[in-house]
This record gives sequence, C-alpha cells and structure tokens, in this order.
Amino acid sequence: MRPRDILAANLRAMMAAHPELNTLPKITAASGVSNGTLDRIRRAVVSTRVDELERIGRAFGLEAWELLLPQSPAALSPLALRLAAHLDRRAKDEAAHTAAYVAAMAVIDALADKAAAPEPGRAKHKPMV
Repeated sequence: MRPRDILAANLRAMMAAHPELNTLPKITAASGVSNGTLDRIRRAVVSTRVDELERIGRAFGLEAWELLLPQSPAALSPLALRLAAHLDRRAKDEAAHTAAYVAAMAVIDALADKAAAPEPGRAKHKPMV
C-alpha cells in the first residue's frame, strides 16, 4: 500500500468523523493547505510535502506521522480504495461525497463483520482445558 493511499483513506475517514472539518474549505481554513491540494491528497493523486502533512495533522489534532498509519484493513482494502475513488469522481459536492463515503464504509464494515461471523449451524469450538 502506497503512503499516499493510506493518507487519502485517513483524510476521508477523518472528514467523515469530524463534522467541523468535513469539507475541503473547512480544512483549508483550519490548515492553510489549499483546497486543490487537499482534493488531490484525498484522491491519492499527488505526493504530499511534509509541511503540508504537518498542517493537516495540526488541523485534526494529530502529528504528521499519524496521518500515515493504516487504520483498519477494511478502510484500506483495494475495494474500499476503488469505491472511494469512484465516489470522488461522482460526488457533486462535499456533502454528497461525505454522505456517500459514510454509507460505503458502513457497507464495507458490515461485510467485514459478516465474514468474521461463524457460519449458521456451526458451533464454535471451545478450547479444551
């Protein structure tokens, strides 16, 4: 996984989780990073300079390096990244993008939970003591 893909996924997740920073203009106002640069970061189409990473991190109350840590396998799966890129192309505005992203992550999380659940009719094996 490329660092720019991790950063893009984390930025989208943070936008969905922080209503006060759920649009690019709000992040621009809080960080000083331009709207265009943030858009390219969110779509993982550009390498990011360290000073921009630091300013984005500060806006969200994080250190720059924390923006590059994978958060969960579901959030960074190839399917999730393709879906996020598709949403970025289709969303007409920031509110539509955020709503679609939150809905897509709920579906991905539900599928991950379903995959982790035991098959119906199959008892879990208890360890022998």
